[in-house]
Amino acid sequence: MNLYPNINPNLMTSNALEPRLGVAPQVDLSGDLPRKPDYTVDSWFVIGRVEAEGHAVDYLFHIMAMQMPIPVPSMAKKWQIAYSLLDETDGYYVAGDHIYADKEVTADTDHFRIELPNAEMSGDWNRMRIRLKEDEFEVDTEASAVHYPVFTRGASVFDLFGMVIHQYSIPYMKTTGTLTVRGHRYALDGDNAVSWFDRQWQKQNFKITTEWSWMAIYLDDGSVISVLDSVGDTDTPRFMTVLNPDGSLTHSTAVKPFGACETRHWTSESGQTYATRWDLEFPDFDAKLHIEPVIEHQEITSSMKKLSKYEGAAAVTGTFQGQPVTGRATVELIKI
Repeated sequence: MNLYPNINPNLMTSNALEPRLGVAPQVDLSGDLPRKPDYTVDSWFVIGRVEAEGHAVDYLFHIMAMQMPIPVPSMAKKWQIAYSLLDETDGYYVAGDHIYADKEVTADTDHFRIELPNAEMSGDWNRMRIRLKEDEFEVDTEASAVHYPVFTRGASVFDLFGMVIHQYSIPYMKTTGTLTVRGHRYALDGDNAVSWFDRQWQKQNFKITTEWSWMAIYLDDGSVISVLDSVGDTDTPRFMTVLNPDGSLTHSTAVKPFGACETRHWTSESGQTYATRWDLEFPDFDAKLHIEPVIEHQEITSSMKKLSKYEGAAAVTGTFQGQPVTGRATVELIKI
């Protein structure tokens, strides 16, 4: 599959200067990239895809800063790195996380730089450093954002379980550098590798029970879909944003509940049961998409039980705008 189908190849920072119709975003693409210490959850999330030497490899790298609801301030600030890697060609999979104290992390607030004992994200949209070193694999890359951003629901600010969530995504980041898996190094040349970057922050209510499903979907016509479904008390339980190939955004709340679309389930070693196959329906887009993880066991288990989650690389088939499509997705399932 072409990793950059039918998109604008220019830098995203240049394309984003062009006015686009619709709701004005309430976020600043560059200004909101650095650390926001006044929020209890602060998140930077990278999904990588590499197709090289006959292998298709997916990796995930998530940095999250948390202000936990405990009485000792020095112990309340925690950082999590969650990671996973799947070689779709031979089925090799590894996942895990690390929890760091705030004193182990450098995170600037006036420019984008986060440094942890085994990882780094820094720079800007034109040249971003993304590095992660694990025992089983190592990501050592630079990425440049191209095409257009996704402003969730137009404003990139929405209600979820009574919390005000800020979120935007950059789905096409040309990625260069190296990916090393089990001692083998893949060269990333900007054409054979792409990254999706997601930025999110909110004042989290850790006392409530929350459950949501989010999918980041690439279609072979160049369309990108960000769709969320939630279970709980929120104003709009499900909604989607489509980034069209021409850079325009289309939004919809006409999303069939994911629970009504599930056709298979899997129980992990942690005892959590997740859906692992869906036949999604998006009426406003004349779309029916079959989503199926490449392998079922793609749970990232954490030493902090509440932070365990499902992050699955998946295949996509079906129809969109009435036309046959194929694609790939990342499926995130959260049950807190």
